[in-house]
Amino acid sequence: VDVADVQKGKVEHIDWKGREVFLGLDLATTDDNCSVAMVAEDNGEILGESLAFVPEGRVDEKCKVEKVDYWQFIKEGKCIACGGNMVDYGVIEETILGIEEKYGVKVVGIAYDYHNCLSTAMKLERAGYQTVVVKQHSSVLHPATKLLWEKIISHQFHYEENRLLEINFQNARCTFDTNLNRYVHKRRSVGKVDMVVSLINAVYLMQQTVEFGTSIDWGCQII
Repeated sequence: VDVADVQKGKVEHIDWKGREVFLGLDLATTDDNCSVAMVAEDNGEILGESLAFVPEGRVDEKCKVEKVDYWQFIKEGKCIACGGNMVDYGVIEETILGIEEKYGVKVVGIAYDYHNCLSTAMKLERAGYQTVVVKQHSSVLHPATKLLWEKIISHQFHYEENRLLEINFQNARCTFDTNLNRYVHKRRSVGKVDMVVSLINAVYLMQQTVEFGTSIDWGCQII
């Protein structure tokens, strides 16, 4: 997607208070970037927020190799540096557990890829949250990926200033299967896309509940 279209949906402020929101996680491996995203439906439009997590001991290296000023984004609050050479999942979990109080929202559900996330998901479930596994494949993610793309090009996807998220959108590349179903392919992308992937996972859960009206059996996993 053209980042210029993404930027046309940027707003000065989103009032999250009182909204029902859906979270998406992309925890990847502990020595790589991770992300937590939050979305809400607003009269046919999508409101989004995405936060990155990076290993604190590798920030300088990542700035040099990726040519991204992570220290600036950490200062702006769009990225959290935690742990040494590996991301501290405990910090991510604490951040998720604090979202309702911080934003004044109700978390309806949390979508995640089962790779590298099962332990965190179990902790969130014990804390009372409903979690759902989302298989990272075009057969599952195409509707949500297409929906987000449509909202972006029609300038109906809104977010507050977040240059790191915009860079993730610039990096993202989609793979299409034989049925022209798409999903963001990390290996074929040109840089970090964790913030977009977590966003799509959150949109998937929102779409299932709000747009499709699906009554999800939270005791089951969507794979």
